[in-house]
Amino acid sequence: MKINWGRIIIGIVGLLFSIYALLLISLTFFGVETEANITSYRQEYGERNETIRNQYTYVFGYEFEVNGKTYSGNGQRIGNSVFIKSDNTHKISVKFLKCCPYINCDYKAENHGLTSLIFLGIGIVLIVISRKLVSTE
Repeated sequence: MKINWGRIIIGIVGLLFSIYALLLISLTFFGVETEANITSYRQEYGERNETIRNQYTYVFGYEFEVNGKTYSGNGQRIGNSVFIKSDNTHKISVKFLKCCPYINCDYKAENHGLTSLIFLGIGIVLIVISRKLVSTE
């Protein structure tokens, strides 16, 4: 019996997309919102090659406390050319799962709903494709 590695890899990638989407959905509906301090902030690469000029990608790190323990995370945003230097006074909203605060994300409500649905759709399509592939014997 020959193992169809393509089918297995496509199925695993689809499963990972689905798990990530379910984590985003659980953060959206069951996550606890809190404020976090930005600990690092840097511009990634140069100006974005888009129709809207003066757009840059910024990557940042943040920390927040839950029950006396400090948890951290990171995020990414698109902004203009104004660069913020991190001095631990800038705050952002983050959501985390109460049972395991290390599962957290920078929270913007308008982004997570659509992102979750797209990732879940991609995951389901990949799983269906992997199930339909026939092994060549």
